Amino acid sequence: MADSTAERRLHWLIEETNDLPTLPKVTMEVAQLVDSPTASAPKIAQALARDQVLTAKVLKMANSAFYGAPRRISTVTDAIVMLGMHTIRNMTMAVSCQEVLHGAVSSYAIRRGDLWRHSMCVAYASQQIAKRARYRITEEAFVAGLLHDIGKVLISTYLSTEFLQVMTHAQELNQSFSDAEQDILGFDHAEVGARLTEHWNLPSHLVQAIRYHHNPSHQDPPNTLTSIVHLADLLCITLGIGLGTDGLQYSLEDATIEKLHLTDEDIDSLLMMISEFASDGESLT
Repeated sequence: MADSTAERRLHWLIEETNDLPTLPKVTMEVAQLVDSPTASAPKIAQALARDQVLTAKVLKMANSAFYGAPRRISTVTDAIVMLGMHTIRNMTMAVSCQEVLHGAVSSYAIRRGDLWRHSMCVAYASQQIAKRARYRITEEAFVAGLLHDIGKVLISTYLSTEFLQVMTHAQELNQSFSDAEQDILGFDHAEVGARLTEHWNLPSHLVQAIRYHHNPSHQDPPNTLTSIVHLADLLCITLGIGLGTDGLQYSLEDATIEKLHLTDEDIDSLLMMISEFASDGESLT
């Protein structure tokens, strides 16, 4: 980043803010265990059991109608057996981020609960697109989609005064908030989200998907995961899921659908699936 003032501000935002959101240690341990070649249901269940609140939230999500378990799930081991280790990893990540993403994001005029709803729907959409695009690890798509807009929380919380200039600038030039953020702050919410997830030691390609989710063509070399999150975000915006004041200013990059080898029928089917997921309130609480 050329602007040293912007870089210092960004460094302060990520490194020196006392209230910086962090992922629980148990969540990171579960993620590492799932990625390990020696992963097993007992090891994951044992790790998750150390956080009773987290365990209860994961079991609540596992028993939601969306996952369609054949019988009630009462233990983490049962959940892993029925739904799979990667699904439990995603649930653990989701419930760990729920508190951070569930609050109102006032600078972006996002009401309480709407960013969480949007983030979960983009996570779900990303995973479904990844399956159709034959992306090798669909669970990564879920996590990247879940966290793609987390930078908005930090900007709204710690740079609310400066953000008034961003809003004015965006309105005057009829541009996206991401472009206006770059003009006024020297960075955008996607960059903040990328720096935060770097701080959490998440994989670099996942971090890059968050960094470039509004403009995949700026990434060198291109990354399929980034295009997946970009499309998922735009599909959810098209359906009006969790929109703030900036939502309608974003557009789909040319050739994204072709790059992912999707058809018009795929897009219609995805829109229907996302809409059904969004209407299932139990899955989003």
